[in-house]
Formats: sequence, structure tokens, C-alpha cells
Amino acid sequence: MIDASPSRRSRVRRWSLHAYRVGLFVVLLFLIHRQHAWYVAQKRGAMKQLVGVEEVRGFYPKATSLSEWVPAHGGQNVFDANGEVLGHVIQTSPEADDIIGFSGPTNTLIAFDTEDRILGIDVLRSDDTREHLKRVLSDEAYLAQWNGLVENEVIAGSELDAVSGATLTSTAIADGIATRLGGRIAETDRFPDEITVDEIQPFLAGADALQLLEKRPHLLQVLDASGQLIGYASRTSPFADHMMGYQGPTDVLLVLDPDERLLGCAIRSTYDNQPYVSYLTEDEYFFNTFKGFDLGEISQIDMVEMGIAEVSSATKTSITVAESLIETAVELTKVREPAPPKPLVDLSVRAVGTSLVVLAGLIIAFTRLRGNRKLRLAFQVVLVVYLGFINADMLSQALLVGWTQNGVPWKAAPGLVLLTAAALIAPIFTGRQVYCTHLCPYGAAQDWLSRRLPWQAPVKGKLDAVLSAVPILLLLVVVVVAMGHFHFSLVGIEPFDAFVFRIAGWAAIGIAIAGLIASLFVTRAYCRYGCPTGAMLKFLRLGAASDRFGRRDLVAAALVLIALGMTWLR
Repeated sequence: MIDASPSRRSRVRRWSLHAYRVGLFVVLLFLIHRQHAWYVAQKRGAMKQLVGVEEVRGFYPKATSLSEWVPAHGGQNVFDANGEVLGHVIQTSPEADDIIGFSGPTNTLIAFDTEDRILGIDVLRSDDTREHLKRVLSDEAYLAQWNGLVENEVIAGSELDAVSGATLTSTAIADGIATRLGGRIAETDRFPDEITVDEIQPFLAGADALQLLEKRPHLLQVLDASGQLIGYASRTSPFADHMMGYQGPTDVLLVLDPDERLLGCAIRSTYDNQPYVSYLTEDEYFFNTFKGFDLGEISQIDMVEMGIAEVSSATKTSITVAESLIETAVELTKVREPAPPKPLVDLSVRAVGTSLVVLAGLIIAFTRLRGNRKLRLAFQVVLVVYLGFINADMLSQALLVGWTQNGVPWKAAPGLVLLTAAALIAPIFTGRQVYCTHLCPYGAAQDWLSRRLPWQAPVKGKLDAVLSAVPILLLLVVVVVAMGHFHFSLVGIEPFDAFVFRIAGWAAIGIAIAGLIASLFVTRAYCRYGCPTGAMLKFLRLGAASDRFGRRDLVAAALVLIALGMTWLR
């Protein structure tokens, strides 16, 4: 009779060690999430974050100390060596944390002298795009335009200039300062220009005057010379100011007939990339898609079911404009009827497309189809072109850290969530790194270049060991940055952002190019010696090594200990 106990003990050991690895991963995610929650609470004032002497010395050269929070002005008094008050400083956070620039809020320091006049401003922290913020901070004239003003002058709306090329970021900083000082930002602040009769006349030739509707202030009556109603006019701002195209929101004019049926649309103003906007204005068909529908019908349009096609070469801009028209119609009809319920998940073309690609990749990976070379090549074309360049839906450390900190956007990005779930669940329960082998656009691009040259570079011994440590070191960087909230862009340590090459940083582009060149000499060189995401998925993989405690388990434990240490030292 055969004793099965050694085999059973081996399975128990294997699954126990595998559970230990998955557990470490979950604990690490929990620590990152918890640390971020603490950080946000601190940032929003639940745990007041005081500024130090070095942060204010640019405004007060003789400063030696600062007080705790002073209720009178909600900031800190600044003292010299003799204890004399030099002035006080306040921060725009948390009062202005809901004012978003291009991609996030900014906490601005405002320094006052003893007569309550502004000495200057400085940015303490910003979640906005680093490139836009850099442009703002390098504009001395922009930063100096508050100097000498008192609170009432700022609240009254003194004429302030924005920074060219960083309009949204610089405007948000100005709005944050005004809000912190007690001012109220107009809801049309992004697009302050009101609709004029001249804009209406191409659609309603008899337009002579515009009149506000008391119960529907965002819907203007269009009157002819005799004062008769001939139509209505509105615009997508402020309802859609939060909807970003490639580089920002767009204000679109809507002109309606007396029955509130759409006669036509026109772009009034935009922060988006002008070439893309011009493609939209030159497209005769796009705006005609909505003509003839009334506001109630537009508010219930499903872009997928209706087959609204994006404008070629301006995909994101056109889709965002279409969504802004629908959102505006929803808001304009709220007075007469409740807005239709929003779907549980986003069923946009992008979300559905990504989901279908993920399902196709899973089918290929877990069936005999994976051996079909022609099918695999065709599917790799889909990965690179569609999933990579068009949708830019890829798994990365920047994405995982962002979701761990702020929550998973399963309603807004179901396709990307499905992709991430497949990438994590497959190796844990099946032992297959489906994402790396069948769903990664950059991996597919490397496959195309592999073994194209007759000479291949042998990577063995110490060189192999040294290069294999690179992904581990990058994971260490990810953990430290995520736990410490350092101003370091994680998208720059991986090549995936290069697929969005118009906005990608040089670090991501450089890594992408270097990785592709290296793959000519070493099969999937980046995957093996540079990818922290691949190393993470390999660690989670249920495989032959799952019953042996090794160096990678010690490294994973060390990462968790580092995260714990950073939690205790905060």
C-alpha cells in the first residue's frame, strides 16, 4: 500500500507558502492604502500640517520661529529672534482642495506682512501635472501679481493673469487663493465669456436679443426683433468643465428651436490641443449626429447604442465633447424632469473594447489556440495598436499604487479593472502569467523583435544575477515612494506611458526604446531584467517553486518591513 502522506505534506507546504506570498502582497497593499488615508487626512486638515521656518524664509529673511495655528486667521504667526511678529502665513488647503487644475488640487502658501498685505505666494504641494506646475513656478510675473494686495482686493476679483501653456493649473491656484480668503469662485470661471447674439445668428438668422429664464438660468431665450421667442441657447460650461479632452475642457454652444430640439453646435473656447479641436470643427458629420433631438432625448443617448463615432485623429477630444453635450442636456432637463439614472458601469466603446480584448486573451491563453502562430501574431497587432496606442490600457506600478491609495474605479474604467483583475488572479490561481504573455502591448512589441538578428547576447552567471536584481530594486522604489508620498513620478520607471507619446516623459520613452533595442539581442530583455510589474506577478505565481522558501520571499518580507517602518516613523 502506497503512503500518500509525503505527497499530501508537499501540497500543504506548497499552498501554505503560496498563501504566505499572497498574504504579504495583500498586507503591503493594505499598508499603502492606510498610509495614504493618513496622508490625505493630514493634508485636508484632520491632522494639521504646520510649515517650518525654512519654508517661509523667502518672505521673512529674519524669521526664526512660527506659532501653532492661530484661530483669528487660521494660519501661523511668524516671529524674529526677539519674538517680534513679522507677519503670518496661511495655506489654501483644505478649504480649496476641491478646486482642480489640470489633474489635481494645489496647496498654496500665502504670506502676509503685519499690515495684512500679501508679501507673496508659494506652492507647498501639488497633485497637478508636474510639467504644468513647473511652467507656473517659473513665471515670476504670475507669482508676483498678488504682492501688495489685501484680502478684500483678492476677493473682489482683481485682474489676474494666467500662465500660457498652463492655464488650468495657474487659474486653479488663483481660484484656490480667492476661495481661501473668503471669495466665491464663479461657476463659469473656466469660460467667463457669456453667449452673444452674434454666435446664435448662424443658426437662427432672426436672433436679435437674449433673455434669461428665471427658473432655468443656464437656458437663454432667443428673441427676434419683435420680441418673439424663436429658440433657446446654452453651453456646456459649467456643467462639463470637469471633462478633460487631451489637455483640458471645451465650451460648446448649443442652439435649440422653440421645441428645444437641437439646431446646431459650435465650439466657443477650449483648453484642449488646438490641432485636435480643429479636426473636430472641420468634421461636418460629428455635430450633425445630435441635430433634431430634444434635450430630453439627448440626455438619454447611449453613445455605444447610437453608434456615435469619434473623429479620426481626435478620438479623446471628440468623445469628451460628445459626453459633455449629453451631460449638459441632463443638467438642463433637471428642472422639468429628473435626470436618467446613470449606469452601474461605464459602457463606453473604450471600456467594451478593452474588455473584449482581455476576454480574447484569456481564451487564447487557456486553450489550444495559444499554439496557433498566425492567430497569436494577429492578436499581438491588436494589443500594440488598439490596447496600447489607442486605449492606452496597461497594467503598471503607477496604476496599482494609485488604485491602492484612492480606490478601484470599477464604474468609470471597467475594462481596465478587468484587465488588472485578470493579470493578478490568473497567476495566483492558475500559475500562468497571462498578462505578461498574452495581454501586455509592450511584451508583444518585444516578441516581434526577438531573434531578428543572427547574433544573440548570452546573459549568464553574475551578469544575469545583477540584471535580475533591477526589477526588485524598482519595486523597492515603488514601495518607498508610495509610502512616503515623495514627488517622484512612477510612470517614469516603466515604458508603458510611451504609448501615449504626446504626453509621455522622456524617461518612459527612453526605457521603451532601450527595451525594444535590447530585445533584439535578448528575448524579452525588458520583461526579464527591467519590469517591476512582471517581477510582482512572477512572485504571485503558483508554480514549481511554490513549495520552496527562497530569496524572493525574503525580499518580499523586507519590503513589508520597510512599509511597516515607514508607517511607524511618520
